[in-house]
Amino acid sequence: MNTAEQDRGLSFNDAALTAGFGLLLMVMCAPPAFFYFLPQGSVEGDAAATVTALQTTGGTPYLIGAFLLFCTYCLDILVAWALYWLVRPGQAAFAQLVGWTRLVYAALAFVGLIFTFQVYDLATSAELAATLGDPALQNAVMAKLNSANAATAFALFFFGFHLVTLGIAVFRSRDIPNWLGVLLILAGLSYILMHIQRYAAPDLAVDWLLIFSMGELVFMIWMIFTG
Repeated sequence: MNTAEQDRGLSFNDAALTAGFGLLLMVMCAPPAFFYFLPQGSVEGDAAATVTALQTTGGTPYLIGAFLLFCTYCLDILVAWALYWLVRPGQAAFAQLVGWTRLVYAALAFVGLIFTFQVYDLATSAELAATLGDPALQNAVMAKLNSANAATAFALFFFGFHLVTLGIAVFRSRDIPNWLGVLLILAGLSYILMHIQRYAAPDLAVDWLLIFSMGELVFMIWMIFTG
């Protein structure tokens, strides 16, 4: 990268540090949200139990989980910008594709998050509970919860395409080891296959593909230490 380009954007090391620490913060936010806080406010397939869980806790744990996801998706925007500068040297046009695919993923994820907040609003509103009654309120909450899950799943499906494009860009890069590109491509394909399986072959066990999703974590560690 020449001096003029560095003046207009991030240097390679700065881009690596920004993306690496951005991903690290996301790792600190997303897993607690998905696996600890949000499950405290939802019971899969049980509308009455879901509404009761949200009303009993006041929806606080669920709201904390939603806020952590909001922080995660905001960090995705920062990471998209940093990744663009990281892989830009020698492939500026393809680097734009890498950045834009992550931004589109973030936009889709925000759609799912809107439904997540609507679940909270519906279940914790005393006025709506009095107006709709229990059965109607429970059905409305479950409809929003199912929409949130579907939107999030579709976003993660698209995230797989982002990882594939990122992996190709990393593999082509002159400054990043090729094997990291291979790991990212495998991670992307694992996301794509796991979400296709839900519709194409629901009885097929694909949990073992999760191991390949660790490729982005390996890339994160490399960026932090390289930067």
